[in-house]
Amino acid sequence: MADSIADRLRSLLASDVYTERGKLRSDDLLVRERVGRALGEAAAQLRDLISGWRADRVPPSTRDQPFPPSEVMEPIRRAERLIRAIEDTSARVRGLPVLNQDKVWDRVRRTGLDELLQFDWTLVGESDALSAELAAVFVLDEVDVPSQETRIRKMRELIADRQRYIEIS
Repeated sequence: MADSIADRLRSLLASDVYTERGKLRSDDLLVRERVGRALGEAAAQLRDLISGWRADRVPPSTRDQPFPPSEVMEPIRRAERLIRAIEDTSARVRGLPVLNQDKVWDRVRRTGLDELLQFDWTLVGESDALSAELAAVFVLDEVDVPSQETRIRKMRELIADRQRYIEIS
């Protein structure tokens, strides 16, 4: 089963990942880049939706009503919270410890490569799915915020599990 996951990850990244002795660290960085790009695209899509929503739905300020109605602003607030969560997750991915040439490398090369590939495959898949789901939305109030928050929470748990896995106790 791990070979099929490795093959899928290699085809998804269009690179021969985790195969040569000296490439483990660069492949780790390639996975991070792919996840960061997908999360960046998701955040950019939300920003575009917010911009469109403001242009179409938020009325200009008047003396009688200087602030927009809260029901018009609520989708913007939810989307902005989601953007912050996406950006925080992206920062966590970038901040993952890099695989160094030490005991971690030796352990991963010997026994744990399949587990590392599973973590990375799931992380890439979740970030791509988040980006694709948001790209399919055309109006801000159609964003399924609870579903996206669940996906982000799953990614954070996966990042924490991956980090614990590569640490040496």
